[in-house]
Amino acid sequence: MKRFALILLAIGLLGGCASNDDSPNELVNADVAELYGEAASAMERGDWETATRDLESLQAQYPFGIYATQAQLDIIYVYYRAGDVASTVAAAERFRRINPRHRAVPYSWYMQGLALEEKNEDPVKRLVGVDNTLRDPVPRRQAFDAYATLVEDYPDSEYVDRARERLDILFADGARFQLSVARFYADREAWVAAAGRAITVINEFPDTPSVEPAMDLLALAYRNLGLDELADGVIAEKESLPSRGGDGIPEMPGIYEGEEIEVPPAPSADDAPGRDAPEPPSNVL
Repeated sequence: MKRFALILLAIGLLGGCASNDDSPNELVNADVAELYGEAASAMERGDWETATRDLESLQAQYPFGIYATQAQLDIIYVYYRAGDVASTVAAAERFRRINPRHRAVPYSWYMQGLALEEKNEDPVKRLVGVDNTLRDPVPRRQAFDAYATLVEDYPDSEYVDRARERLDILFADGARFQLSVARFYADREAWVAAAGRAITVINEFPDTPSVEPAMDLLALAYRNLGLDELADGVIAEKESLPSRGGDGIPEMPGIYEGEEIEVPPAPSADDAPGRDAPEPPSNVL
């Protein structure tokens, strides 16, 4: 958080200059600098509630200028750290709408992806070993979209490597989700449905650890359906699987489309996992 200390120093210098001139513009600049300084101090000490209040107030009172732009950017990070997923996404979209060519646009896409990816995080269930990736896939699909947009549209951004890592993880998570659904059907001896989901994993999520268990489950489903020849073919194919590469952005799995499941509430501020979230770039200095 050293960056915020530097911003405060710059604000102090600007405020000092403003005191020598009583023109309306200089007085306004001094006021907005003081308000931003209070928000930056709150961010420095991790007081997200105060930082949110000050940044929202700044944007309402002083909607133009470098402080307003920085506040629009900072509040994305503040909402994220407070565990407010919906506000994080809304703030990121608003920043891009107002500043479509700003150098921090890639940052806004990355933070949007992080927030959506953590929509299903539940610290209590994670503590007792519940796999959160087996919950609602909709936020993960939306996070996938955000990261993919960043990688495709801003290939030179400093956030690209992080976004690629998240894409790989989301791709594997999607495979595990579909495999869990296939097993759900198999446990209830709904073999046709189980076979369909297993085929989805094999076809749409190649090169993930879920493919081989999906092939085992598919063979089991075929045998229970009396399709022994097909089951033998699946086993033979599994045994002959070559080693596959996986460079670039995986294509969006079609199974993510149209998943209509109610999204659970976001974690509270105290429970926010705070995954690899970079501080917002500075526009003030």
